[in-house]
Amino acid sequence: PICKTRFSDHSRMSALEASVRASLVPRGALRVGINTSNYLLVPAASTSDSCGPIGVVPSLGTELARRLGVEVKFVPYASPGALADEASKEAWDVGFIGADPKRAEFISFTSPYVEIPASYVVRSGSSFKKTEDVDAAGVRIASVTGSAFDLWLQRHVQRAEIVPAQTMDAALDHVLHGRADVLAGLRDRLINDVTKVPEGIILEGQFMSVQQAVGVARNRGSEAIDFLNTFIEDVKSSGFVDTLLEKHGMTGRLLVAPPAVPPCIQAPAMKIVVLGCGAMGSIYAGLLASTGNEVWVVDVWQAHIDSIRDRGLRVEGASGDRTVQLRATTNSDDIGVGTADLVIIATKASGVASAAEVATKLLGPQGVILTIQNGLGAGDRIAQHVAPEKVLIGVASNFGASMKGPGHTQHASMNLICIGEMTGGVTERLQRVVDLWAAAGFTVKACPNINTVIWEKFICNCANSGSCTLTGMTVGEVQDNPGAWAVAVACAREAADVARAQGIPLSFDNVEEFVRKFGSTVRAAKPSMLQDHLAKRCSEIDAINGAVPVEAAKVGMSAPVNQIVADLIRARESTF
Repeated sequence: PICKTRFSDHSRMSALEASVRASLVPRGALRVGINTSNYLLVPAASTSDSCGPIGVVPSLGTELARRLGVEVKFVPYASPGALADEASKEAWDVGFIGADPKRAEFISFTSPYVEIPASYVVRSGSSFKKTEDVDAAGVRIASVTGSAFDLWLQRHVQRAEIVPAQTMDAALDHVLHGRADVLAGLRDRLINDVTKVPEGIILEGQFMSVQQAVGVARNRGSEAIDFLNTFIEDVKSSGFVDTLLEKHGMTGRLLVAPPAVPPCIQAPAMKIVVLGCGAMGSIYAGLLASTGNEVWVVDVWQAHIDSIRDRGLRVEGASGDRTVQLRATTNSDDIGVGTADLVIIATKASGVASAAEVATKLLGPQGVILTIQNGLGAGDRIAQHVAPEKVLIGVASNFGASMKGPGHTQHASMNLICIGEMTGGVTERLQRVVDLWAAAGFTVKACPNINTVIWEKFICNCANSGSCTLTGMTVGEVQDNPGAWAVAVACAREAADVARAQGIPLSFDNVEEFVRKFGSTVRAAKPSMLQDHLAKRCSEIDAINGAVPVEAAKVGMSAPVNQIVADLIRARESTF
């Protein structure tokens, strides 16, 4: 059946052209495809209502038709796969469905309006502790064929077997009768289903997030999808989606998707090479690749490179949950000499010099090198191989990043990227690079005096890195422990005193207050130095706590606390 609603209010979005309306509404009414199996967006009880379906999706479809000034006809489907399959048959004009790369081959999607996390139900006695453990030989995962999370599993599961089911009830039945070991599904549905599985538990975290969007057949043209994108961004930013979630009892069960990149931020695509694809390098590469840039990553971690080649790079955390395809290699010769527009050096401090040599070979005639490291001196080391006028320096603040495994990085937060010319000032070239990062979703700004930003981040690193590494504590645990915090603050004060003695202008007076505020946003984070020690790797101690006594000596000062911390960390590393 096709449910109709008509509106007397024929208001339109401003400057709506006739060609856009003709593309979206070729038959006089807006036919909205809805997936009735998604009870979060289209409650089952609403589909039999004589006035038409109700819920978040029907309300959005109704609002879209109102703005177009046409009647709406709801075209219901029993599954998302059935809805998607009808796109090429012109059975609907717009479809509310989970965005997925496979579907995107024939459907153009807007940015998402809500996100729904997906996870697994397992028995408590199983060996699975986190979602990544499920993809193992001999494991059977029950999944609903054609759902967005099933399409994700089909692309990413390498070793486990996917047991198909037509509905969530059928998938649950597979688990209850021993035909599957794990139940995949949307977390909200799993909260119900887990009670039916003997000793069932829901694994912490999520293996992906279903991004619910509006789709239109690709042959409808770019004007149609541009209009729909504007509509989606407006209903998110205006609070309309929030209001619908509250009205239909979905607050906390569905998450309003973050805003897409503002349309005013448009940067031309670049060929970008990321040298050093650890936790932070992976975040840079993943987000920059997701906006259409040609991105290469170079790293010595073979398993990581192989995983990116085979399955894509997954970036999970404050920026969302995405898996992107990019080019990965352990050999920079694969990239081509003199072809890169931007080379990002994201290695540890000890690898900057060798990375700079590689970067100079890859850099195109108008290309630029951007180095983003913890500690001091990266720009100076790069300038030994290339003119300072070709070098930008970046500072990343409060990402709380870590690797979850090969091909998978996560970050707890996403504060700020500051980028500046090594020689100072704000240039047109610097602004182009800033726009590129902004287009990828980063909060970024051009800094005319990048040295101040470097030193302020360095002071915070001196407080957190050494103290967390020696105690094994997170940033928040150090702040809460009087003894550890006293050492952390002493390290920070020594570094701040050296900065002021060198004439570096700092934006704060109270060192302890500044460092505490910086750390409060990443209390659960383990600094990269601690992560190195947990993995029995040598750290960047010489560029962080170990650099303070060196810089202090340049102005006739000493830094005894940082010296002791650095000596203890070097002693521990001698046993690795």
